[in-house]
Amino acid sequence: MKLTTNRFGRTNPNSRNFGLRSRNITVAAKNALKEKFSAKANGFKTVQDNTNRFSQFASFVKSNYGMNDMRNITAQHVHAYAEQLCDRIDSGSLSVKSAHDYLSAVNSVMAQARGDHSVRVTASEAGIPNRSGITTVDKAISEHQHKHVIANVDDRLAAQLEIQRELGLRFEEAAKFNAKSALDEANKTQQVTISDGTKGGRDRCVPITQQSQIDAIKGAADIQQSDRSMIPSNMSYAEYQQQSYRELSKHQNYHSHGERHAFAQHIYQNEWEKKSGVPDIKPPVVVGIGHGCRHHQYLAEKTQVTPNEAKAIDQEVRSIVAEQLGHSRIDITNYYLG
Repeated sequence: MKLTTNRFGRTNPNSRNFGLRSRNITVAAKNALKEKFSAKANGFKTVQDNTNRFSQFASFVKSNYGMNDMRNITAQHVHAYAEQLCDRIDSGSLSVKSAHDYLSAVNSVMAQARGDHSVRVTASEAGIPNRSGITTVDKAISEHQHKHVIANVDDRLAAQLEIQRELGLRFEEAAKFNAKSALDEANKTQQVTISDGTKGGRDRCVPITQQSQIDAIKGAADIQQSDRSMIPSNMSYAEYQQQSYRELSKHQNYHSHGERHAFAQHIYQNEWEKKSGVPDIKPPVVVGIGHGCRHHQYLAEKTQVTPNEAKAIDQEVRSIVAEQLGHSRIDITNYYLG
């Protein structure tokens, strides 16, 4: 059968999977990429590589949204998938380059399948850092957006989002968080130990420095009641994750991982104030200036020290941020702070 080169050359372009001759999304995606090959828009190896990459997205939308038809895929679904890619970058299970490749495959397939770019999500829009690993887009959820979302999701998920914001937790860490035991620990030791769902199973301690953290933990403990964590006792983690992703996908441009970014920025500003006595010192991504020398000059001017002294202090501050995020490498802070 001779391949067409675009959607409108197909026999039934408005049928399931835009008429790409398969009821299976991944097979339909491969057929879309073969169309691009036929149009000399990509090579044979690209067809195979992008089919494999797209298959992960197909599994994501099927398991989280029960989706089996490309026609139902929206930009919100692509954003949700991109958030999962961000989580994997953060946990160290996916490189920045691979995240770009996976998202690019989704965009390539969907544009060919649809015949337009209406569900396209760029890496920048998705909050994926550039290939250097240094983010140039502020991905932190604002206080206004945070309050709007928690007011419009169920109480359990709202309590979890508060925990993510106040303690800097990943989605899985917050879902598996035992707020009841954490509340006792926080009151006794002014810190909480994060152990379940952490990167590499490595425990970390988050200092309790403000009342809003206690309030968030107490709110979560009240919701948790007799359950062992924020996951209801009648659900698995996978089921709870899927339910939560479906609910959060209704809120355009919201990603729960952005709560962790807000936490990182907050710690950065607080630590700089402790060390310099100067309030409101912001990371590069917030100020809108380049990572490195330009930002060191900004810090020097704000704190009346030399650029080299500012650089040394910045390294100390970033080390603290990395530790509270559960990372041993300072360069991971480039992903959060720029």
